[in-house]
Amino acid sequence: MNQWIIGNARFTVITDGVIRMEYAKDGVFADGATLFANRRQYPADTAFVQKDGTVTLSTKKCTLTYRAGAAFSQDSLFARIHTGNVDTVWKFGDRNRENLGGTLATLDGVDGPRPLPDGLLARDGWYVIDDSGAPTFADGWLQNRSENHLWDLYLFAYGHDYPAALRDLARVSGDMALPRKCALGSWYSRWWPYSAREFLQIVDEYDANDFPLDILVMDMDWHYQDWGYEEGDPKALFGYGHAGGNLGWTGYTWNRRKIPDPGKLLDTLHRRGITVTLNDHPADGIRDHEETYPAFMDLLQKKHYRETVPLIPERQSQREQENLGRGVTNYRFNAGSKDYMEAFFESTHARYEKMGVDFWWLDWQQDYLYPAVNGLKNLAHLPWLNHLYYAHSRKAGLRGMSFSRWGGFGDHKHPIYFSGDTVSTWEALAFEVRMTVSAGNAGCFWWSHDIGGFEDPDPEKHAELYVRWVQFGITSAALRLHVCGNEKIDRRPWTWGEPYCSAMREMFHLRAMLIPYLYSTAYESYRDSVPLLRSLYFFDGENEAAYAHPGTYYLGDALLASPICRPGGGETFVTASKVYLPAGTWYDYFTGIRYCGGQTVTVQNDLFSFPLFVKAGKPLPTQPYTNRMTTAPLSHLIIKIFTGEEPLSDSFLLFEDDGITEGYLSGAYRVAKLSYSCDGDLYTISYVPAGSGYAGECTQRTITWELYDIDAFRCREAPAGTVCTYDEKTRRGTVEIPARSPDTEVSITLEHIS
Repeated sequence: MNQWIIGNARFTVITDGVIRMEYAKDGVFADGATLFANRRQYPADTAFVQKDGTVTLSTKKCTLTYRAGAAFSQDSLFARIHTGNVDTVWKFGDRNRENLGGTLATLDGVDGPRPLPDGLLARDGWYVIDDSGAPTFADGWLQNRSENHLWDLYLFAYGHDYPAALRDLARVSGDMALPRKCALGSWYSRWWPYSAREFLQIVDEYDANDFPLDILVMDMDWHYQDWGYEEGDPKALFGYGHAGGNLGWTGYTWNRRKIPDPGKLLDTLHRRGITVTLNDHPADGIRDHEETYPAFMDLLQKKHYRETVPLIPERQSQREQENLGRGVTNYRFNAGSKDYMEAFFESTHARYEKMGVDFWWLDWQQDYLYPAVNGLKNLAHLPWLNHLYYAHSRKAGLRGMSFSRWGGFGDHKHPIYFSGDTVSTWEALAFEVRMTVSAGNAGCFWWSHDIGGFEDPDPEKHAELYVRWVQFGITSAALRLHVCGNEKIDRRPWTWGEPYCSAMREMFHLRAMLIPYLYSTAYESYRDSVPLLRSLYFFDGENEAAYAHPGTYYLGDALLASPICRPGGGETFVTASKVYLPAGTWYDYFTGIRYCGGQTVTVQNDLFSFPLFVKAGKPLPTQPYTNRMTTAPLSHLIIKIFTGEEPLSDSFLLFEDDGITEGYLSGAYRVAKLSYSCDGDLYTISYVPAGSGYAGECTQRTITWELYDIDAFRCREAPAGTVCTYDEKTRRGTVEIPARSPDTEVSITLEHIS
């Protein structure tokens, strides 16, 4: 048994580390899912004792006590959290004393440090998520819950076992979603009225300047922002309120002055391997000036839609007010209506997706104007729209793809996230690094930042800052360049001159090479509820030193990064950094220098490098450079191993699928265990594949093993045609396995030469 009703209270033991606590004045409880809690079946078995009016629930991680019949209070409801040698006590209403921080919903206007809201992880060993009053799902749509349902709390108890806390979050709220593979690639974005010819020129320039590109972002100017299709037409701005008081941010009519044939442009971009996303500010809905208006109104009429949130007259343009007198109706955007939103998606998004739009950038900023979704209490637009947009994107077998600001606990199911309009300062970069690491504490694994900053007041002085921001970008979830609409600044790296362009090119190439590793790590994040960027304390919660370095983080299992967030000196911008290395053996990726962990080391980096370390013995799967890093077939797998000291044994799980569908959920993928071991005079390396494969998988694959800091060796056992080479000067060995099917196992034994 896992659920008990005691008077007006109900307790549900979800796992050993999560207890749901409800209190309803009428004794009627909430069984429907919410945006946060969408899993309601919990096969748990828990000790239950009731004695002298006191109820006790005991699990391996906590003991909860409730005084039966009482309203929730510090005297009536409390728990003892089993954290190790000394238990911690939680009482109703308590807040963490040592919460490790979560993430802001947006970085709009941020130019330096800001206070962080709570994350799930705290050194206290517990956290409570309050879902009280949240609307519940019924028939695929949200409805208000009864006002008699006063409390709906989730007590997470985990001690310092932080991975268990995030696994429990997924158990309550749903799995951490795997983003489309393209999201991990190179993005170009700029708020600028580009023409179709200029968009294609941007792709040409990326290729000509030897930079990879995967996603092209079309900001607001893809649609008209004024009414009139010909140059010189009078501007009658429409809309009723956006950030900064600007009008015309909503739009669903292609700006054919700039893009006369959008279908042709999208087709050309797709044939060149480019994914396209369009900016979307939906707050003004579908107004009568839009091309999509007739289809939208026809759908609403068929649904017998009735207006519940009329437009405010003073927020209508003069032209709209005149049309109103002629019987033309303009409905206000109504995210609370299922009929409205179905018609909205069908007449706008679906229409342009058929044309070739791949996904949408939900640039919602209007919760300060519209604090709650129409008809739904306690629900802001952002988390609800994130859910709706993501659900819309999951069709025809496609994996969901959102691109929006963070909507709070439970929004981890809708990646990827847009962090907003930062200011270009060193302080903003440093804060962004720390916040991105702590974001994993809330389940937010997939931040996509404006690399270089959105608002740059003095770009001529910020070239070094831009390079360092790019270096952070290659060790985070997305490498997305973006900047405001200013003719003086463009984030295309080759426009910044030397040595900045060359330094950024090396970083972009490194990112392209790391994609097999990063995508495999993304799959691990989905599978195990582990952040992509992992704080030093995440797996080492008892180590005091691990809490003292918020700007240093694991990028998956094999890499450790500590981005540079301050200016360097001299002509080469050299910066000395003190970096704490966890226990084990680590190698500087750029110099190959070996370090013993469990200490703080000082490293120096010029503009072309930054503190990036590789764990000894951990296979690091990479690919050759390609200008379409997330869609190129993995026909040549390059596995790097920094060998460390013997004996040593480690492995890594390479994951592959088509990168865009949900086929992986039903087995359409391939995994390969990459292993390395060294014991005495023998080195063993192996590639052991499993899984059925997937559509589009390469049929032949060459595998290269690159072994660093290794003694001279000879090949003892290997497949026919294997070629081994060794460079005594660099202490680097190479093992080349000829092309074969990726489902073929490979095992090689190397022998040390005295």
